[in-house]
Amino acid sequence: MKVLTALSVHILFALLVSAHGDHEDSEESAKLANAGYAIRHMASEHHIDSFDLESFFQLHDLNRDGVWDREEIEAIYGVHHVYSQKKSKDEIEHQKKADYVADTVLKLLDKDEDGKVTPEEFAAVGVSGLPSFDDIGAEGHHYDVESEFFLHHEEQFHSTPETQTDASYSHPEDIEHFAQHQAIELEEAEREAKFQGITVEEAIRAHEEPPAPPAPPVPPAESAPKPKITRGVPPEMQDPVVKYKDIGKESDSQSAWGTGEQGYKQPNSPAEKTRKNLPYKERVQYKFRRNWGDF
Repeated sequence: MKVLTALSVHILFALLVSAHGDHEDSEESAKLANAGYAIRHMASEHHIDSFDLESFFQLHDLNRDGVWDREEIEAIYGVHHVYSQKKSKDEIEHQKKADYVADTVLKLLDKDEDGKVTPEEFAAVGVSGLPSFDDIGAEGHHYDVESEFFLHHEEQFHSTPETQTDASYSHPEDIEHFAQHQAIELEEAEREAKFQGITVEEAIRAHEEPPAPPAPPVPPAESAPKPKITRGVPPEMQDPVVKYKDIGKESDSQSAWGTGEQGYKQPNSPAEKTRKNLPYKERVQYKFRRNWGDF
């Protein structure tokens, strides 16, 4: 029975749906609106943009018995979903709608008239062989109301930060959706109030978030103490014992006057003044210059 000729609709689907949720692109939405029911159903309800006959059949073979029965055909079109039920006047009218959907599909696909659709019978008509019943409210919804609201309204009208403000949620679907939430919350508060022996208002207030306490005042920042600056003793005021304590070591590193890298360089430090063979006049000039500030 598992003999299906895979009819890939990937190319056709790629032309119709670049990505589910791109509803703001009117051109793409128009192309998708003109596509067959199976393609529109897989895009909007399952977020699948590439499939073949076999995968579509297996996805909707809910009990995995290899065929579609009446209940599974009705499920493909979401006949018994709450959205579809809302569009029926009463239970009698709703059952007539369910029978009409199942009978129409079986008449088109069930060639041996055994009340079931096999993979081979589905392959014979192809993915475009499934009729559409959008006009009677059988739009193929599968999920709970919260998920359906997100799939078919939130993504279409509130998919950007600009459309997620409080003022943006003004569509009739938004009002109905939030009214349902309020009704559910009220029912829960009533049950809790009865159990706790309190009023409904008290039960509701118990779940309200308390206002955030005001932030404590920030104390003024204390001025940081100024760092204490310690100045060293100027060389001319230093004790000679301190000033010349390393003179012996420095003298040993000095070359004789007129030799080495220093050559005839004029002495500028006490250690240089101790160079061997240094002329007396250089010693006097050095001493005179170094002690000029003493006068």
